[in-house]
Amino acid sequence: MKEVITLIIFTVPGLLTYFWINLFGITPTTKRENSEVVAISILLWIPIVSVVLTIYNSLALMSRWTVIQPNFDFPLLKKDWMYVDNLESLIKLSGSVWFILFYISITIVVSFYLAKFISKNAYKKMLDKINEVREKNNIAPLNVHTTVWDSTFLNNEGQIIEFKKYGESTSMIGLLIKVPRAHESGKSIVLEAVDHWTKIMEYYDVQIDQTYVDIDNGIVINIYNLNSALEAQDLFNDRFPNGLTS
Repeated sequence: MKEVITLIIFTVPGLLTYFWINLFGITPTTKRENSEVVAISILLWIPIVSVVLTIYNSLALMSRWTVIQPNFDFPLLKKDWMYVDNLESLIKLSGSVWFILFYISITIVVSFYLAKFISKNAYKKMLDKINEVREKNNIAPLNVHTTVWDSTFLNNEGQIIEFKKYGESTSMIGLLIKVPRAHESGKSIVLEAVDHWTKIMEYYDVQIDQTYVDIDNGIVINIYNLNSALEAQDLFNDRFPNGLTS
């Protein structure tokens, strides 16, 4: 049981923050090793616990103000709250179920907003500083996205694509509506209106903006210019109102 409590106190806050950061879109270029995740969790544990214990100690201080002591038993304002200013006090308090529930509840909230701040502000500022050094060393700057896949397909915008294997003439054309995350095993995509867009591309020459090539698997994904594709669709619909080409 002590091991579980120790895990909650010293590991969960950092892991939870790392989990939020990944959900907010900052993913590593490769899957992290367990030792790396532990190291990151320890670093993230420090600011979270600082905030959580600041809140706790503030409530502990308030519990000693006689002017706010209620006549009924209110858990948040108990007089027996002890201050936490060292690890021994924290470990001693971890024996209280109420403190564990309080700790977990506040940790969830604090870790969420810390991860939000890191992914929205701190990460970009840190990346700017890193790129300044890289440019001085004549090295190309890093992109805000950690993988080519993320920067190409996870921009929350409509994409008309052509999917095929390198060296093969057969392909599939459609509206890309679902893509996997960077490290999802067995990448799969979902295309919508394949027949419709295939017919459009047979009649109209639409500009290709980018071509994604998976060197390992020989997969080629052509990304059409969205405005040109929509214009071609309008022309196609005017020419074939029922979608029938024959």
